Amino acid sequence: MKDRLNSKKPFSWKKQGLIFEAKIPGFTHGSHPCAIHYKDDIFAVAFTCRDANSRSHIFLSYASVSDGKISLIGSPKVALLPGAPGTFDCDGVISVCLIKNEGQLYLYYVGWQNLPDGLWICDTGRAKLDADNLTLTKEFLGPVLGRDKHNPLFAAATAFHIRDGIWHTWYNSGVKWEKTENGWHHHYGIHHAQSPDGVDWACDPGLCIPFADEYEYAFGRPTVFCKDDTYFMWFAHRASKNIDTYRIGFASSLDGLAWERNDAISGIDVSSGGWDSEMICYPYVFEHAGKMYMLYNGNGYGRTGFGSAVLEDAV
Repeated sequence: MKDRLNSKKPFSWKKQGLIFEAKIPGFTHGSHPCAIHYKDDIFAVAFTCRDANSRSHIFLSYASVSDGKISLIGSPKVALLPGAPGTFDCDGVISVCLIKNEGQLYLYYVGWQNLPDGLWICDTGRAKLDADNLTLTKEFLGPVLGRDKHNPLFAAATAFHIRDGIWHTWYNSGVKWEKTENGWHHHYGIHHAQSPDGVDWACDPGLCIPFADEYEYAFGRPTVFCKDDTYFMWFAHRASKNIDTYRIGFASSLDGLAWERNDAISGIDVSSGGWDSEMICYPYVFEHAGKMYMLYNGNGYGRTGFGSAVLEDAV
């Protein structure tokens, strides 16, 4: 991967097609997929579906990951529900990242709360994953990273890495809401925070990656993978002068703090037709048996489900 980065040539992601079609009765979408190793070639996969009232629920499934292919095993099961009225996740829960620490598996998720006039808040919660039984248990009724003096609008943590006992997260924090003739328009970008335990966080000021120009206004779920003392980040971003929908960009870093953006080598884009022809977003990158995989969403923010890609030259 580092050789590819140094060559400045695009990463060669080969799409494998849809893994999950959004066809669970009573639900739509299959967004924000993430995965973690369970045993052998079996992974636990979390993703988000919306009910008839557009409230997000988190589903779990096993998946086989082998020889560049990913396939779900059995029927997905709902594992995390929206919280009680008034709580930070009362209007929905969104899966964002699975991580293991000292033998315990955790799912970080975004809790959604609707506000008047189409405004909303999304802060970060944590749940324990029992991979043997495919169940999730919320650790706290409130967020582990949320609105505070550094994050006045929201704090949606989506990428995590533990190094030398220190937890790092790259999270989306609201920059501003702007009133337009079509209603309120959000602006948010990627920030960094660190923690001794994954619960209490110290947030760094400023954006990790500046907006590219006056047209870009949002970064979708970033995913960060560390290898060969280099941090690799794929992230969704919108918009540009001629494109309104999400695309997947790329940045790299030697310390996880100072990032060099180079979307030209991201290596994955919309297809000419089909389920991911209009947009591509919410990437999640992981490694297994020497191969790199990406889970991602396509059209309609996951309305068409989610698919995968494999990196053909992961060395």
